[in-house]
Amino acid sequence: MNIKKLIKNFEQEQNCKVVYVTKYGSKLYGTDNPNSDTDYKGIFIPNKNDVLLKKDLEHFNFNSNDENTKNSKDDIDLQLFSVYKFFNLLKKGETGAMDILFSMFREDTQVYNDKEFTSMMMESYKKFYNRNLHSFIGYCVGQSKVYNVRGERFNELHLFVKYFNALVKEQGDEKLKTMFPDVDRIFEETPFKYINYAIASISRGHSGTKQGKYIEVLGKRFLGTVTVKYFAEKITDMEEQFGNRARASAKGVDFKALSHAVRVINEVEELIDDEFISFPLKNRAYVTSIKEGEESLEDVMEYLDNQLTTVQEKLEKSNLPEKSDEVFIDKLLLKLIVG
Repeated sequence: MNIKKLIKNFEQEQNCKVVYVTKYGSKLYGTDNPNSDTDYKGIFIPNKNDVLLKKDLEHFNFNSNDENTKNSKDDIDLQLFSVYKFFNLLKKGETGAMDILFSMFREDTQVYNDKEFTSMMMESYKKFYNRNLHSFIGYCVGQSKVYNVRGERFNELHLFVKYFNALVKEQGDEKLKTMFPDVDRIFEETPFKYINYAIASISRGHSGTKQGKYIEVLGKRFLGTVTVKYFAEKITDMEEQFGNRARASAKGVDFKALSHAVRVINEVEELIDDEFISFPLKNRAYVTSIKEGEESLEDVMEYLDNQLTTVQEKLEKSNLPEKSDEVFIDKLLLKLIVG
């Protein structure tokens, strides 16, 4: 079906006005190939009477493939959002909404464009900015967890090793229990689920048993009488082995999903650094290479892990406002719907 005819049919059926539609996905990012299907996303302004009567749609989906199979290059996938739904998604920092917003600066992918609407958006896009980019980052962390690379257990181990080794200076031959006050502070500042103290009985041969205090790391216990050097070496080895096993055990790798994670984390970094997201992507060659399975899982995960750390640090220091300009956005919304 012709995309413009599909849009016209939707407008007639819903008595609304479509103001913007763009090619989306790989054809927006510049990562498409000859077999890529065509995704479209856009925005419509609902009829004001339907809004008042609460009969209006928030979003509309259409897919030409109704056979529950993977889309072919000839299939069309269209998703439209009402303008107030779109604005709410922007305020939440949703990745898809941000991509639609910045696609307005790329004319060659646009198939339906109300110039008055897009001009207003392009002039005021910074009004929607805020530090609420957790959905971007959360998506990337989620993809990492799929492959157990930055899963909860490994993440805790990595963090604890980092904190503990930063404390160790000349205490290598000292007993681990001398470090317990420092470990107490680590536990107070960062709640751990898989690393903590344990109290258990210690055999003393013919003298019976007594209670001993251990540090338990992912189920492995270290008594306070071992040396600091021994403990530091062991937990560092555990971190390396755990990470290698996690990476080696990843099966059925979805490189397409990983390419999206890399794309998204780089979009966040560009937004923080330049207050803008460019399409086609600046790093489209690398994203495409990941998508096609031409990069090793080890290298991609190392890159993603490093980027997550970098971007989270940048976000904490960024000049992005805490909240979007709600007053401006509400006025714009009323102008668009009521007129």
